[in-house]
Amino acid sequence: MRKKVIIATGIAIIILLILFWLTRTHDVAENIEHAETNTTAQVAAIRTPASNSSSVSPSTQPINERQQMQASIDQIRRSEGGEIAMAQSPIIFYGKVIDESNQPISGVHVSYMAQTVNELKQDAFNKGAVTSDGRGMFKIDGINGIGLNLELSHSNYYPYPENSTGFDKRSVPMKGYFSDRDERAELFRMHSKGHPVPLIFRSGGFHAPNNGTIANFPLRGNTRAEILGQLQVQGWTGLHSATYPYDWKVQLTIPNGGIIEATNYFDYVAPETGYSDNTTIEVSGSEGVRKTFFVKLPAGYIRYKLEVIMGKDMFISADYYFNPDGSPNLESSQDMHPTQ
Repeated sequence: MRKKVIIATGIAIIILLILFWLTRTHDVAENIEHAETNTTAQVAAIRTPASNSSSVSPSTQPINERQQMQASIDQIRRSEGGEIAMAQSPIIFYGKVIDESNQPISGVHVSYMAQTVNELKQDAFNKGAVTSDGRGMFKIDGINGIGLNLELSHSNYYPYPENSTGFDKRSVPMKGYFSDRDERAELFRMHSKGHPVPLIFRSGGFHAPNNGTIANFPLRGNTRAEILGQLQVQGWTGLHSATYPYDWKVQLTIPNGGIIEATNYFDYVAPETGYSDNTTIEVSGSEGVRKTFFVKLPAGYIRYKLEVIMGKDMFISADYYFNPDGSPNLESSQDMHPTQ
């Protein structure tokens, strides 16, 4: 009996040992599998960036740079293409010419030039001319271009200096660009000529001190040896400031004569009275000034166009016209060139 109990107990112990061994083996296997799974996930996480990450893979960076460069090139090409398209687009322009009394002028010669691009994308120019009608109207069309240059002329009229000389489609809105209909015609002004006569014309430039020293310059007649009179010039700088822009002034004196400013651009007849022996030009905030004067001398009258530039010294540029018959009429009958 005792022997049987011992055998049964031994068998039970063996069974328990077997069960214990099987349980431990299963746990180890699960731990190994879990560890492998975690390791694989970690490796995958390292190799594959998160889908919502803002970082850019180094392998894609050069591609993005190339795309940006290509986009810039495309933009430049589109810009160039737009400019070429403007240069090849049609121009329609209406203008109207009136005189100093706002009356229409017919027979005005209007020459024009438009810059365009040919089929080889090379610069080309459309040139032509039209004439104003009885209403003073003219029309320019049938041409292509990126802009238009204009010049008006008439044998009996002078063009006003403020008249437009054209427009460029790349610089809009501008006067002239929208003058594409009769009712929106751009206005041009011209002034009637008076009684032009042959004149003596002289031109030149000279430097003078700017410290108040008097500089004398002869006013010559038909020949260099013929001295009609003298122009005395004095200049002063830095009247209220030592640095630019500073105030400065110039005094013009005509000994044995007189000087008066011409205030009308088309005033070609010198007044007989109102002269003084000197005049002063005061300037603030600019390095240059332009003025026109009438000069009265014993020998006659001069129309004197003056430009003064003030710097380390004073530079004076002048054109002047003299009527040899002594008349105050200083309107020239021909294009003037300096008399030798």
